[in-house]
Amino acid sequence: MKKLLIICIIALVSVSCNNDLYKYYDYDNLVFSYGKRDIPDKEIKKLVKQYDKIVSQPKGKRKLPAPGVCADYGYLLFRIGKKDEARDMFRKEVVLYPESEVFINKLIEELGL
Repeated sequence: MKKLLIICIIALVSVSCNNDLYKYYDYDNLVFSYGKRDIPDKEIKKLVKQYDKIVSQPKGKRKLPAPGVCADYGYLLFRIGKKDEARDMFRKEVVLYPESEVFINKLIEELGL
């Protein structure tokens, strides 16, 4: 009986750890890349393409971009001068995650959008 209980606990933990609500693709490397000050134009185009994929083709159980991804993408767009698209991404972050509204509104205000 004790062995059965242990097997059940292990099975439950294994299943629960594999629940990917969001797919991040290569998100951690993306953030690291654009955190650098001087990025070549070729690299920026690659970053924009990868962020677009994360936002427009979300995977995972929720089928949504992970929290903060739209805001990060918006900031990248702002950095390359695409202010209207940046504002749209910030607004999308608030629509998907309403709890971010105060932060995002402050960010929009600080960036002058």
